[in-house]
Amino acid sequence: MSRRCPADLRPVGGWSALYRSTFEVEHDGATWTVDADYLDLGERLGLYRDGRLVDERSSPARFALPDGARVEAALSLLGMRRVHLVTPDGERLLVPTPGTGEAWRAGVARRHPRASAVVGALSWLVLVVGLLLQLPGWAARVAGWLGTTSPLPAVDLPGGVTTALGVAALVAGLDRALQVRHSRWLDD
Repeated sequence: MSRRCPADLRPVGGWSALYRSTFEVEHDGATWTVDADYLDLGERLGLYRDGRLVDERSSPARFALPDGARVEAALSLLGMRRVHLVTPDGERLLVPTPGTGEAWRAGVARRHPRASAVVGALSWLVLVVGLLLQLPGWAARVAGWLGTTSPLPAVDLPGGVTTALGVAALVAGLDRALQVRHSRWLDD
């Protein structure tokens, strides 16, 4: 176990909410917390029991708990891909703790469910459009490897549209990360 994480869990707040998050669950008489620093190039995740560090692993991580359950956590490009408690009875998503971006996004969803659903749908749509716009380029590469011509016409968007789509895709990906939603086709 590395000494990167402090022995005591530090709350997320202020500037650290931009690059760090914690998720927790009550299980077997203890509060289990996963601490993620999104800027850590080693992609290390810390597991805390009642605020004290008990284990640290690189993502994707599988932390065994004393009763045979486990916490599974994995980072994505912009947030958490997975952060679940797995027991013989099933799986539960760990809850983002107050002060985190994920807790803020969950609060927005509770206070404004329709607006949140619209933003979520738009996020998904922006990423699907971005993916579809990539298909002609991928088809051209494959056709080049095979020595044939691409069956899809090239898409040549103006620079401003490409930039706007790139920014929209980044915002959409961040929204999905804050909701701990992940699709390997859209979010990787």
